[in-house]
Amino acid sequence: MIRAMKANEIEKVASFISDGYYDDVFFHWVVPDSEHRRRVVTDYYKIYLSAEGCVAHVAEDSEGNLIGATVWLPHDVDADIYDLIDKAAGAYAPRFRAVADKSHESEPKGVPFYQLVGVVVDKSVQGTGVGTKLLKFQLDNLDKLGILTYLEASTPYSGGGLYGKFGYEHYGELLVFTDKAVLYPLWRKAVKV
Repeated sequence: MIRAMKANEIEKVASFISDGYYDDVFFHWVVPDSEHRRRVVTDYYKIYLSAEGCVAHVAEDSEGNLIGATVWLPHDVDADIYDLIDKAAGAYAPRFRAVADKSHESEPKGVPFYQLVGVVVDKSVQGTGVGTKLLKFQLDNLDKLGILTYLEASTPYSGGGLYGKFGYEHYGELLVFTDKAVLYPLWRKAVKV
């Protein structure tokens, strides 16, 4: 089942996302200390999940266990969240800020959009369509409103996979921080319904 995240689930969903990204190459660069990574990334997502305009959805199995989550932010999210992220990130704040700055330079200009800032599916159900259902849930809503979407994938994108199913295309230049810490900007026009 796919549904909107409830306000009292922010901690749970942020922790779930942090666990999902624990081994992600990009988050290894942002928070190289493995003892701090879960806490810092959880706090990072708690800020996003609490931001005005954030849209988050969760997927649950038949027993109500969390098996997937997506987090979307509007293009005009309050810039004060980046100061909150700096505080939460502590010693890692310069890397988080560098990502935010490069992201803002790269993202679409002059048009409203939602940015997918997190999508995680539990390893036990990856490849079963949970990620597809999560993305489709919000993309259908945004298509009705004619709003495009943008994301920065942390793994190389060649036009296929989950994002390819929905018509995401390369957008702008790669965001390169190190030879391994690279983000792949993608965007998707709204599909007329």
